[in-house]
Amino acid sequence: MVRNSFAAACAFMLLTAQPASAQLLDLYQMRKLVSETPVTPMLKNASCVAEVLDRPIELEDAILQAVCANPRVRQAWANARAQAATVGIGEAAYLPTLNATGGYQRDSLRTTYDGSAYGIGDIDNSQNSSSKYGMLNLSWVLFDFGKRSAGLRQAQQLLIAANASQNDVLQTVLFNAAQSYYAVRDAQASADAAQQSENIAKESLAEARAKHDAGAGTLSDQLQAQTIYRRAVLDRVSAEGDARTAMGTLAAAMGLDANTPVRIAASEPTANGAEFAQGVDQLIDEAKARQPRLVAARAQLEAARTNVDAVRAQDRPTISLMGSLTQNNPSYQQQPLSLSSPPLSTSRGGTIGIQVTVPLFEGFASGYRVAQAQAQSDAQEADVQDAELQVSLDVWKSYQSLQTDTANLGNSKDLLADAQRSLDIARGRYKAGVGTFTELLNAQMALTDAQKQRVLAVSKWRRARLRLAASLGDLGLWAENP
Repeated sequence: MVRNSFAAACAFMLLTAQPASAQLLDLYQMRKLVSETPVTPMLKNASCVAEVLDRPIELEDAILQAVCANPRVRQAWANARAQAATVGIGEAAYLPTLNATGGYQRDSLRTTYDGSAYGIGDIDNSQNSSSKYGMLNLSWVLFDFGKRSAGLRQAQQLLIAANASQNDVLQTVLFNAAQSYYAVRDAQASADAAQQSENIAKESLAEARAKHDAGAGTLSDQLQAQTIYRRAVLDRVSAEGDARTAMGTLAAAMGLDANTPVRIAASEPTANGAEFAQGVDQLIDEAKARQPRLVAARAQLEAARTNVDAVRAQDRPTISLMGSLTQNNPSYQQQPLSLSSPPLSTSRGGTIGIQVTVPLFEGFASGYRVAQAQAQSDAQEADVQDAELQVSLDVWKSYQSLQTDTANLGNSKDLLADAQRSLDIARGRYKAGVGTFTELLNAQMALTDAQKQRVLAVSKWRRARLRLAASLGDLGLWAENP
C-alpha cells in the first residue's frame, strides 16, 4: 500500500509539472512592468473603439484607429512582455530548483542449461523482476559572486529599452497616421483650389466669348481664355486623383482596405505657438530626456555595461546546496528464498551536501568574452552619443522650420486675400471696358498661384509642427487647434 501510494505521488508530480509551469503564475509581479494593452502608453485615458466611418473623422479618430490596428504596435508590446518574463527568470534564479523523477521498470531473464552430460534434457530457469522508483533532486545556488545579479540588472535594463521601443513604435505609427491625415487635407485643399481656378477660368472664358460675339473683344482673347480654362480642367482632374490616392493611403494607415471610403472633417489651422513656447535650448534638453529612441539607447548601453560584469562573473566559483531523496521498491518472482539472502523489498536513500564549482581552464576563451562584451559596450556608448546629436539636430531643424512656416501661414492668408481683391478689380475693369484681357489674365494667374501658396503654407506648417513634436518624443492625442 505504501509503495503504491509513493508511485502514484511520483506519477502525479510528473503529469502535473508541465501544465503548472505553462501557466503564468506572476509571483514577481512582472505584468506591472509593462503596459496593460499595446496602446496604453499612447492612449492614456482613451480606449480603442470600433471603426468610425459613418461621419467625417477628426485627426484623433484617425490616430486612434491607426494605433489600435497596426500590427507593429502589438509586436512591440509582445517584445516588452517577453523581456518582462526574462526579468522574472532572473528573479527566479535566486530560488532553489526541485525536480521529481519516477518510473516503473520490469526485467526478465531466461537461462537454459544443457543437461545431456547428466543424461537429462535442457533445463530452463526464468527470473522476472520489477521495480518502482522515485527521486527528488534539490539544487540551490547559494553564492555565485555576482553572476545572477548582473544578469538580472541586464534584463531590467533591456526591459526599459523594450518599453521605450514600444513607445517609439507608437510614436512612429501616430506620426505616419497624422501625416496621412494631413496629406488628405492638403490634397482636398488643392482640389478645392483647382476647382475654384477652373470656375474663375470658366467665367473669364464666358466674358471673353461674350465680348468677342459683341464685337468688343478679339478672337485672340477668347482663345487665350479657352486655353487657360482647359489647363484649369486638367489641374482639377489631377488634384482630384491625388486626393483619392491620399484617402486610400489614410485608410491603409488606419488598418482598413485602401478602397474604404473615408471622410475627414474640415478645419482651418489656428497657429499661436503656445504648445512650443519654450526656447529651442529647452526643447533640445527635453528631447534628450524623454525621446523614446534615446531612452532605449541609454538602457541598452546600461545593459551592455552590465553584460561586461556578467561575463566576468562566469569565471568566478559557484557554491550550491545539493540534495536528493530516492526510493526503490523492487519485486522478484521465481527467486529461490533463503534465510541467508531474503528478497529485497524497499530501498531508500538520501544525500545532502555543498558543491563548489570552480572554472579552471577553457582555452583562454574567458578573456575574449570579456573583450567582446567591452567592445559591444563601447559601440553602444558611441551609438548613444550619435543618437543625442541626431535628436538635437532634429529638434533644431524642426523648430526653425516651424517658426518660418508659422510666419508664412499668416503671410499666405494675406497674399490670397490681396490676389482675390486684385482679380475682382481686374474683372470689373474688363467688364467696364477700361481694362485689358492681359490684366485680367495676370490677376487670374496671380490668384491661382496664391491659392497654391496657401495650400503649401498650411501643409508645411502642419508637417513642421508634427515633426517638432515627433523629435521631442511628445506625440499624443493633442488637438490640432490649440
